[in-house]
Amino acid sequence: MSDLPETVVRRFFTLFDQGDLDAIRELLDPDFEWIYHGPPALPWAGVYRGTAGFDRFFEIVRGLIRVHECVPHRFIAAGDEVVVLGVSRTEVLANGARYEAQWMNVFTVHDGRIVRYLDLYDTASVVEALRAAPRQGVPV
Repeated sequence: MSDLPETVVRRFFTLFDQGDLDAIRELLDPDFEWIYHGPPALPWAGVYRGTAGFDRFFEIVRGLIRVHECVPHRFIAAGDEVVVLGVSRTEVLANGARYEAQWMNVFTVHDGRIVRYLDLYDTASVVEALRAAPRQGVPV
């Protein structure tokens, strides 16, 4: 692959929006590292390595939340790095709580492959939603 870093990252978000994790895996370098910052109360905070780590992240979140919208609204490219600013609107499956979180992602791309993904989030809104009491009509 010889795509520009911003092109690769934009493709990542297009594929994520389509739910095509298999195609996203093809964008990842074998030494891929995903760093998701957050407090211990956030079950998916941590460092994930390689495609096995990528898969593990989605195993964890798939049982906990449903992303309704993940909108990148600004891409800032500088060499091999691409900073993306955006917002996500998500629902907690256990209690029906919804949250909106602003985020910033920093991708590092080498030779058309994503080697590092730094995920910085408004985790306070996420933790609050995870701890919320169940909404009426939401099975627990």
